[in-house]
Amino acid sequence: MGRLWGFRCGSCKAEFLAQGRSEGPPGRADWIPPVLCCGEPLRRLEADQVLSSIQTRRRRIARCPRCGYEVAIVVHPAGSLVCSVCQTDFMIVGGSPVTVTG
Repeated sequence: MGRLWGFRCGSCKAEFLAQGRSEGPPGRADWIPPVLCCGEPLRRLEADQVLSSIQTRRRRIARCPRCGYEVAIVVHPAGSLVCSVCQTDFMIVGGSPVTVTG
């Protein structure tokens, strides 16, 4: 199991939490989850940029139905989420996230 990291969409500013996988090189700082939001890869956040409310709020989970990869949604995306590995749309379940506006 890897560390829990925060990510943000550069287009709609949606925020996600993802568990780093142990498959890649240890300590790899440039790892991003295989998720495209609004057609773009996510941008990794520094630890102090991740919303402080993420530990206390019930989150929605976005899961790829084909390969099973999942991320926790902190701020709901304005666009669709697509698995960059198998090009399948993610399914979103549970919780009640903050919605991106403006």
